[in-house]
Amino acid sequence: MKNKDYIHRVPLFNDLSNEGKEYLKSLLHHKAFNKGDLIFSPNSQDELIIVVLGQMKVYKLNKDGKEHIIRIIGTGDYGGENYLFDLHNTTVYGIALTKTEVCILYKADFHKLLKIDHQVGQNLLKLNAKKSVELERQAQLLSFYRVDVRLVAYLEDLYNVAYNEEENSITLPMSLKNLASYLGTSAESLSRYFRDFEAKGWIERHHRKIIIKPAFWEEFK
Repeated sequence: MKNKDYIHRVPLFNDLSNEGKEYLKSLLHHKAFNKGDLIFSPNSQDELIIVVLGQMKVYKLNKDGKEHIIRIIGTGDYGGENYLFDLHNTTVYGIALTKTEVCILYKADFHKLLKIDHQVGQNLLKLNAKKSVELERQAQLLSFYRVDVRLVAYLEDLYNVAYNEEENSITLPMSLKNLASYLGTSAESLSRYFRDFEAKGWIERHHRKIIIKPAFWEEFK
């Protein structure tokens, strides 16, 4: 896959001028990773990492070494933007959840691009505002003391943004293990709550596909 193909996958670069897009092609660095490979860490250079194929898990390690997921980044999304503006990464890591291809834009090259086309900076601000809302919502979920309440709120949120009307279902965007980390619990506990929800007739679960039953809304609306 050539660099020019990446640009069309990334909303951040949608409004670049033709001159900006041509210049961007010369700045991007392509890398491929296998599942489980470390993509970036606190020891990495300051860089914007754009996922063009696959998924990247972004997480922190707590003082006790426990992993806390910040977000899952899929095709067309990106991470590392804060480090383009003199913030330093001391705790955040990114690993490939599947076979993953990324484009890397180093800090110095990003600022060169800004001199050619300011639109990328404006797009970055807009997309970062959306990401901030998502992170705030995760913090709200984690503020709920009970894990089952967190799961209910998460399923409601996912239904509102990713409901597939044709299949009458929603699809979990991550594995059970990663979702458990995102919700601040263990995979065993989360699996138990899913089974409990099924037993109560609230949902049907088929691997990552979840069908929300009418009884769910009767209980929580």
